Amino acid sequence: MKKYILLLAIILPFVLTSCGDDKDEPKQNLEQELIGTWVLSYEDINLFQFMVFNTDHTGSGSQVQDGIVFGEFSFTWSLSGDVLTQNRDGGKAFKNKISIKNDILYVMDEEGNPVFEMKRVKAQG
Repeated sequence: MKKYILLLAIILPFVLTSCGDDKDEPKQNLEQELIGTWVLSYEDINLFQFMVFNTDHTGSGSQVQDGIVFGEFSFTWSLSGDVLTQNRDGGKAFKNKISIKNDILYVMDEEGNPVFEMKRVKAQG
């Protein structure tokens, strides 16, 4: 009887730790997914905002309306979990939660409420 209890004591931890949730999805690497060019479009007024996220944690943005480029800016960025921080020229910092699915960048406020969506124009590389 002691052998069965000893065998059970040895096997039980392996059985319990090997059980996993089959619904677990692989975690996406948001930092790698974010790198590239994104566009936010207001087609009804022919206005587009482009944002480029570089691998060196720098970026740039611009707005284009009726073919005229204006509102150009540069920034540095960092990602902590799903919170994107952008530090723009002049020291203004923006923090938003983000997620990416099917080449759409979902930008939310800190409570998780949708703010806007951007579509991938070009992946880096």
